[in-house]
Amino acid sequence: MSEFFRRLWALTEVRYKDWQFVVNDIHARPYLQVRFWADGEEWGGRKWYLSEHMTKSEIIQTALKAVITAEEHEARERFLYRGRAIFGPHIDVDDLHEICTSLDVRT
Repeated sequence: MSEFFRRLWALTEVRYKDWQFVVNDIHARPYLQVRFWADGEEWGGRKWYLSEHMTKSEIIQTALKAVITAEEHEARERFLYRGRAIFGPHIDVDDLHEICTSLDVRT
């Protein structure tokens, strides 16, 4: 077993809710992804690419970042103003660009 896989093995000791920490690869490029059930469906967070040079601490911190980002994603989807997820993670960036001239700031 390579030293990198030994460091990855530390993920088996990470726990958060009933979520899973999955390591896979795309074109031999390893990544970490959280998987969890919400609203009766299995969901996967974004892919966090890993370097073979990462320390065990960096791998575990990446797992924490994956959790924090997935939780923020869920909060943005569920935080409603007048019935809409105005801070939602799926809003098109070009649409955001169009409205960014309308600012609400103190004088």
